[in-house]
Amino acid sequence: MFVMNEKQFWEMVLDTLEEGNSAVLVVIIDKKGSGPNLPGAKMFATSNEVSGTVGGGISELNLLNHARRLLKEGKIATETILLEHSETAEENRSGMICSGSQTFALVPLSTLDKSTIKAIIEAYDEVKTGIIALSEKGISFDRNKSLTEDRVFSTENEIWLYQENIAQQDKLFIIGGGHVSLALSRVMKTLDFHITVYDDRENLPTMNNNTFTHKKQILSYDDIAGNIPEGDNIYVIVMTFRHFSDENVLERIISKKCRYIGMLASIKKAETIFSNLDKKGVSKDLLDIVHSPIGIKIQSNTPEEIAISIAAEIILTKNSKSK
Repeated sequence: MFVMNEKQFWEMVLDTLEEGNSAVLVVIIDKKGSGPNLPGAKMFATSNEVSGTVGGGISELNLLNHARRLLKEGKIATETILLEHSETAEENRSGMICSGSQTFALVPLSTLDKSTIKAIIEAYDEVKTGIIALSEKGISFDRNKSLTEDRVFSTENEIWLYQENIAQQDKLFIIGGGHVSLALSRVMKTLDFHITVYDDRENLPTMNNNTFTHKKQILSYDDIAGNIPEGDNIYVIVMTFRHFSDENVLERIISKKCRYIGMLASIKKAETIFSNLDKKGVSKDLLDIVHSPIGIKIQSNTPEEIAISIAAEIILTKNSKSK
């Protein structure tokens, strides 16, 4: 199964439009209570294809059918649909029993929207900020702007507006280009992370074979601190192939204000490195923020299993941000 990230989703939309086809973009723009998927989830439909998902099940099928009716009738007006996920709902019953509700925007797209979609893709390529807006007027995009919240839905005098930040991607820096790094890069690319891998070894096969990163660089680990930015969207993982280089790297980056710092290590190795850094004067408060041993405990052994456990811990950290 091909799992799309946001950039790939918009690239598929653009491909569809450039082939001269019309499509309908379906986006969850508001949610109350329980329901499948969250605001920002997207799918787009043509007369015979569908990509993305807004939660699956019968509600998604009904939305897909509605979108295709719009295409067949040649309607160009944006619509919103409220679905109640409850057996007691009458007019807007979705057929699901999640005890919540969701509002969806159905936005017809045509070749006239190609420039907007191209601008969105360019923002992802350049890792630049921007705001996608959906309204009764259709889709628009403002470059180099951002909202204080990732997604905002508002209504005033029956006029609605949905906005979301894009290209403020979470950035993952993997220090070490070995087998687990390769497996983790593959997983994290599907989760819309901008991925950078650093290693100090030339002609490393796993680095050469890593086609999932946005950036790869060979450098001395003594220079690593200047290559790791700070921010609430920065995630850093130390997984070099040597005990002393793990310690060297961690010592140089541990004071960085990042969302997540983790180190691949056994319990004994982590304790040894933490003890050494403590003796060097690194504060306990800084040592306490490091995730090590790394990953959710799922008895992982292979590089692929370890990558899944690390990805799960990163997702947990990311989704635990205060809102």
